[in-house]
Amino acid sequence: MTQPLILPVGRYTGEFHPEVGAPVAYYSLGIGRLLVTMEDPAAFAVWAAAHPPTDAPARPWTRSALVESATAVGVTDPERIVEGFLEDGLLVEVSPDDPDLEGFARAHRVLPLMVSLGNSPEDPLSYGIGLFGMEPVIRVPTLVHDVWQWSSVGASLWEVCEVFAEAGARVDFVDEREHDPRHVLREFLAALPMLLATNAACLDEARGL
Repeated sequence: MTQPLILPVGRYTGEFHPEVGAPVAYYSLGIGRLLVTMEDPAAFAVWAAAHPPTDAPARPWTRSALVESATAVGVTDPERIVEGFLEDGLLVEVSPDDPDLEGFARAHRVLPLMVSLGNSPEDPLSYGIGLFGMEPVIRVPTLVHDVWQWSSVGASLWEVCEVFAEAGARVDFVDEREHDPRHVLREFLAALPMLLATNAACLDEARGL
């Protein structure tokens, strides 16, 4: 059976030093309106390792891949931390074939952290994402780009997929599969690990939870 993908939840807001020259007191994440702090460097290393490496985009980032990556940077018991994070919602496991995929999308939203750099005449169906004045950190298909770009507008990822599918059903040139929000969600999910890995976006809890 194929392992589900594992994804980090939250936006990194930095490390806190109580005074100049002092060691790190804690690392902080924002989830919804809450601030989560991690005093244990090993715990933060596990959360950071949930962002897959950008040099292997085709490798599915699963729990076993995360544990291997965390072990490689010196975390001695990553499985325990992973289990705790899954219970607390700092990590989430999801599969494109999961019957409750819609439930995942209703419980989370995606927040863009960079800007759209547009397409090009040479590759009009691929859109760059990054920072102004720099090369794109990632290029994605039109569907992924549009869902990413509008993802912070909706209360949840599912709501954005529904609106995207509804809008697509009103025009003649859109692939009919894109009229189904579940298809839109599966296509976006395939690109989500790399959007998180490049910090082009972060995964947050749905608004109103």
